[in-house]
Amino acid sequence: MAGVRTLTFTPSYVERTAITPTNVIPFDNAALSFFSLAARPLYRFSLQLEVLTRQQVESLSAIHATLQGGQSFYWDGGPFGAIDNFSLIGEGDGARRDFFLANRNVGAGSLSVQTLRPSTGVTSAWASSGYTLNANAGLVTFNVGASTTPASGDDVMAKWGCRYRCHFAPDGLKVTNRRRGIYSVDLDLIETAYTG
Repeated sequence: MAGVRTLTFTPSYVERTAITPTNVIPFDNAALSFFSLAARPLYRFSLQLEVLTRQQVESLSAIHATLQGGQSFYWDGGPFGAIDNFSLIGEGDGARRDFFLANRNVGAGSLSVQTLRPSTGVTSAWASSGYTLNANAGLVTFNVGASTTPASGDDVMAKWGCRYRCHFAPDGLKVTNRRRGIYSVDLDLIETAYTG
């Protein structure tokens, strides 16, 4: 299969768990040093798909068998595919220009950015010409200049839409025959940090 496929599931239940890949380095004095392997958490999704026909289950099983855990695909994220309300992504210090969103693979036209000055409660919407977006990495970079860098103490907030680049978990597909001709599937997906 050339390229990365986009799969669309309509689950009746979705649970999202944040995973923080961490590495530990032991030292001679028995001290340990912990550090994160990713700039932000990855997500594990547990999905339940109910009231499926045998044909739908067989199609899903075939895709699972083809991709297995080694090939990634895009998923729209279901209820987690959009941040509808402005969410805090960082605090300005007058010099910092780069702010990570909580997601990778952000829809370029879906991003809105504003700052909130907590001391006055005043919000300021930012025009898209004041920043750039690395959509694959989910990185917002404000342009160089005093008027285009968030002021010290300002909360930088954003809302956006995204999709998740996932792969099937090793034990990621469970099919249950609920009644004659009626099936359900429990499906586990793990986001991959790969953004290329």
